[in-house]
Amino acid sequence: MSVVGGIPTAAVDVVGSVAPFESIGSITNSDILFIGLLTVRTGLYYAAIYGVVIAVAAWIYRDARDHGIGYPSLWALATLVLTIIPVLIYLYVRRRSRRTGDTGDR
Repeated sequence: MSVVGGIPTAAVDVVGSVAPFESIGSITNSDILFIGLLTVRTGLYYAAIYGVVIAVAAWIYRDARDHGIGYPSLWALATLVLTIIPVLIYLYVRRRSRRTGDTGDR
């Protein structure tokens, strides 16, 4: 078996070019910096999104506790796990409890 460019001939395609993983070339320091900046930027986006979700969950907990709506901890936990769906349901329950005067205490 012969070797082409450090790769066994089985990895060379029909045209004779080297397999795709060999054509990557060298990675420079600027490439690493670029990848690092993308990672940092992505991390900041996720932190901002989860920061908003945590703030909304805290608001729902405090609002449910202050208005006497049942299970404020469960509302906050559901908001952390499922994000928007519990928020919409909570806003509906809160509006409905204001109309009827029912606090939902259990």
